[in-house]
Amino acid sequence: MKTYFTLIALFISVVVCAQTARDTVVSRIYNAYIQDESDYQVLKKDIETLKHLDAKYNPEILNRHLETMFHAKDLNFFKSSLTLLVLNYGYNVSYLSGNENYYQAIISGELAPWFKKMYIENHPKWLANNLDKLVDIHTLNGLHEKDQNVHKALLEVYKHGQLNETQRTFVKELDDDYILKNAETLVKISKSIGSMPTGNSFALIQKPYDIIEMHNFQQNFATFFDMIYPFYKASYLKKDLPIVKFRNIDSIQFLTDKNQIFGLLSVEDIPLYLREEYNVQRIESANPTLTKKYRTELNWTEL
Repeated sequence: MKTYFTLIALFISVVVCAQTARDTVVSRIYNAYIQDESDYQVLKKDIETLKHLDAKYNPEILNRHLETMFHAKDLNFFKSSLTLLVLNYGYNVSYLSGNENYYQAIISGELAPWFKKMYIENHPKWLANNLDKLVDIHTLNGLHEKDQNVHKALLEVYKHGQLNETQRTFVKELDDDYILKNAETLVKISKSIGSMPTGNSFALIQKPYDIIEMHNFQQNFATFFDMIYPFYKASYLKKDLPIVKFRNIDSIQFLTDKNQIFGLLSVEDIPLYLREEYNVQRIESANPTLTKKYRTELNWTEL
């Protein structure tokens, strides 16, 4: 039962790997590390560039950077972004953790009068056209916690020193099965809308389900890949899924079998300690024919 800390270390070290000009902008936004006002202005410019490319703001990116905007004291952009998310994408205070750096400001602080008026005015407008989505939104927002609660408990049992190999195998199988059930929930909702559930295709999911994807790619790779790839493809082609999702698959595949699926990694992207541990000078494709097929489907003409 692998943890994903090695995987995260690999993600952080991977350079921007893009197939289109839009991918480059999106990757810069996802990899942005804001230390000062100059960094923030570069990020904001990239968000505006992406808006120009897509003819609208990307809701996941706005939501991802609400805290960044608030920290930078860019209150006009913060307020306009939050208004857009509430009105058009179903942003809901019920899914806030209370730990957001802007939480006190909008609930009881200096922005509370503005926020309460805006939310009461705009949230019902979104509800009027999206009431049928509420159960699935609740389910999707709960997937992260469901995964963590059971996975952590089973991991502790698995690590218990008194278990024999047969018992450990049984615990691992329980974990794999449970994680796959969460994936089936995600896929069922994706099937109902024909793509991954995102702000543009469905509604904003404020508690990301990416840990469900990560754990299933780690523990049920072949089964989950076949389940989820059609929806990844549909969403990416609609400009509704970042290329980082495909790069993550290549990263997991590399850690497992020293090869890749989509051809998005070069050996230079791998941290030196992993290159030495895995003893690789080149990252081959697991199946060149399939790599070509996937890249053609995704409109990636260069390899």
